[in-house]
Amino acid sequence: MARVDRRRKPSGKIPAIPSGKAPVVNDNQPAPADDCRDELMAMPEVGALDFTGQFTVWAVRSWVQALKAKQSFDDITHQAFARFGLSQSAAALDRMMTVLAASASRSIDIRCVQCRLLSPDEAVVLDAMAAAQSGGFFVATVALRQLMPGTAARAALPHLVDLARDFGQAGMVAQPIPPYTASAASSAGEEQAVGPRVLH
Repeated sequence: MARVDRRRKPSGKIPAIPSGKAPVVNDNQPAPADDCRDELMAMPEVGALDFTGQFTVWAVRSWVQALKAKQSFDDITHQAFARFGLSQSAAALDRMMTVLAASASRSIDIRCVQCRLLSPDEAVVLDAMAAAQSGGFFVATVALRQLMPGTAARAALPHLVDLARDFGQAGMVAQPIPPYTASAASSAGEEQAVGPRVLH
């Protein structure tokens, strides 16, 4: 996948959940005590990603938290999208994630907002976004098909394209995750072939 040129990105920190609100925890099994370190040491830390990558991961994780907590996505994100002028992005992300939640072909590993490590499935979302921004819609669809059936991937693609376009207009350019994570994502997908979606 070809890399896209870096452009100026919005400055500022990614909003965090206020300390008064407890994050949603995995309701399937106890959360690991060492912040996912034993699960996938090969995956990069979210803090090592650029602003666009960090914002995208935070947004996806916040969406899943809102779903599991049965809260409004806007309430969870505290209007962060609006503050960055990305209200259309929030709507596109909501539509894309709704397709994923309804049609995921296996367990999807989306971490809690505080988790330091990127999951393989979150890396797939970043790769799909980078491909969509560079016009590689077929590559983006192939990436989405790692998370959902082909028909659902085709349904999610227009929403991903809208999200990628809106980010691009704001100067936010997605970068694909280095190739070494692809094998990790594949093996993790095989290990998680059954069971509910993961959020810890």
